[in-house]
Amino acid sequence: SEVSSPCLLPSLDPGSHSQDLKGTGLTLADLCRTILAQQLPVQHPAAGSPHPPLCSQKYFVSSLGVYANSFAGAGVVQGLLAQGSASTFLPIVSFLGHARQDHIDFGPAEPHTVLFHEPGSSSVWVGGRSKLYLFDFPKGKNASVHMVNINSTKGSCRDKRDCENYITLLEKQGEGLLVCGTNARRPSCWILVNDTVMLLGERKGYAPFSPDENSLVLFDGDEVYSTIRKQEYNGKIPRFRRIKGEIELYTSDTVMQNPQFIKATIVHQDHAYDDKIYYFFREDNPDKNPEAPLNVSRVAQLCKGDQGGESSLSVSKWNTFLKAMLVCSDAATNKNFNRLQDVFLLPDPNGQWRDTRVYGVFSNPWNYSAVCVYSLGDIDKVFRTSSLKGYHAGLPNPRPGKCLPDRQPIPTETFQVADSHPEVVQRVEPMGPLKTPLFHSKYHYQKVVVHRMHASNGETFHVLYLTTDKGTIHKVVESGDQEHSLVFNILEIQPFHRAAAIQAMSLDADRRKLYVSSQWEVSQVPLDLCEVYNGGCHGCLMARDPYCGWYQDRCVSIYSSQGPVLQSINPTEPHRECPNPKPEEAPLQKVSLAQNSRYYLSCPMESRHATYSWRHEKNVEQSCEPGHQSPNCILFIENLTDLQYGHYYCEAQEGSYLHEAQHWELLREDGAMASHLLGHARALAASLWLGILPTLALGLLVH
Repeated sequence: SEVSSPCLLPSLDPGSHSQDLKGTGLTLADLCRTILAQQLPVQHPAAGSPHPPLCSQKYFVSSLGVYANSFAGAGVVQGLLAQGSASTFLPIVSFLGHARQDHIDFGPAEPHTVLFHEPGSSSVWVGGRSKLYLFDFPKGKNASVHMVNINSTKGSCRDKRDCENYITLLEKQGEGLLVCGTNARRPSCWILVNDTVMLLGERKGYAPFSPDENSLVLFDGDEVYSTIRKQEYNGKIPRFRRIKGEIELYTSDTVMQNPQFIKATIVHQDHAYDDKIYYFFREDNPDKNPEAPLNVSRVAQLCKGDQGGESSLSVSKWNTFLKAMLVCSDAATNKNFNRLQDVFLLPDPNGQWRDTRVYGVFSNPWNYSAVCVYSLGDIDKVFRTSSLKGYHAGLPNPRPGKCLPDRQPIPTETFQVADSHPEVVQRVEPMGPLKTPLFHSKYHYQKVVVHRMHASNGETFHVLYLTTDKGTIHKVVESGDQEHSLVFNILEIQPFHRAAAIQAMSLDADRRKLYVSSQWEVSQVPLDLCEVYNGGCHGCLMARDPYCGWYQDRCVSIYSSQGPVLQSINPTEPHRECPNPKPEEAPLQKVSLAQNSRYYLSCPMESRHATYSWRHEKNVEQSCEPGHQSPNCILFIENLTDLQYGHYYCEAQEGSYLHEAQHWELLREDGAMASHLLGHARALAASLWLGILPTLALGLLVH
């Protein structure tokens, strides 16, 4: 909203402006014709004018729902406003950037970016189109930029896009940085040491031929694993390969069906020979039932020490491949989420590999999302104990998927059984007694990172940062144990100056910073953005942000506070009382209005979990419940009468906490000045409604 204070509501008089819109029965077609017939400029009161401004076009569009019942097409408009905003998992607070977020622009747009950040460092490397950027954020606004050109080495190409060198891989290599890119469809790598770039030549498997190709590259010491095809015009079947190490191996062509790779990791287990590679992917569903989902999500295992097989058919293949289905569904609501989007592994703080938590972001065909949490111990158990799907004879010894000590090759019989029946029967289910998602939402989440932190009382919280398809980040707090998890979506962050899709995200848990990139810029976002919570002590505590607390009349980070902070994070515990238990009253604002005029009162809904109400004297005139479709709670006064002048209060109620957000007094004004101002409102009505036309047109299409 461009106007957060009250404003005069322009009336729309169709045709000769002799009738008001409300109650006329005007159809959408009539309304559109009226709007198209008028193109009047928008005007505002002169600077210093005591009169309220006319409602701005942007504000008017965002509050269109107030008029929804005024014309025949109301259902279309209401449905349109609900899309993408109504949710069962709304963030408590939403804000559009903050001074402590540091941004640096690329200049020309970068259609593909990749990040590399060393934990504890204040800088981040960003790979773009034939360029490598180094952004250093030691002091926020004094951030420095260093750029290195890494142009393609190919002289001629079929088209301009093919000539580009899109950087797709950044990896630390000793004292240098390994940089790999498409290099005009001839993938190559460079090494950067002390600002000196040296070409290493073509490196098959380190970078794709096109930046749009789905690919993974995994490093572990001197070994490198990749899903990138080696040849551009053959070898179309995706494989998981060991491309550098003792023996080059690849997966059989029949064990995966059109896989889309998401994440790969090395897990060092109790014995070195038992170390595993786990990779997560989704693939085409072998079940061709029309009611079955098109895709299924999987986790695959490989023994890191796999030496291949004994026969000519198995000597160059992974012999320990098995795959299992990842389940993310809620039986209570009959919701299934079958498309894996991203995975983040959170190691156990005590070093117990079985207790590593695997956070998976899933979506369904309607782009609703869910987060399911698994343990590596459960995944390992499924592969060690489950039977094989479609195989009914006795399992050979050693059983398929078993890692062998002393670099032994896998027997041919074991390989043949696993190769023809690669899927295990048992499915991997989420942690917890109910085996259900941590939460699900109408938002479309795409990426996730998780930060484990300790509040001022020592309680441990897992804080999820999830990117949306709208280019925002949701901060979601998980508390409690796996038996009784509590989850709150507490904050929505717009990380960029220019709204855009988030291409890459990296977490620095040590410095408590989040790095994100779009095609236009890179941003450093502090995890402890406590200044965004308004409403004094109560507003700070009701946000339930474990990074924040009340200290010396300010909402501060627990990491920068000079003394003990007041926090009230767990809703199951009694609410901690603020030093001043009586909430502050909102400052009184006055406006003079003529009798019989129309009027808006707008109250920003800063907390999505609170109920906002407009009270006139002692009577509640308007109530906006949590999940309200508009970012503001609007009180529309159709016709000001003697009884409607006086004091209006906007109050936010969340639990036992009542906060006065706004206080207005409407005063009677003499008729001459009011008529002049309302004349402006009527003259400008059509031009203001012109801005709503695209919204209404889209609503008709949706309907």
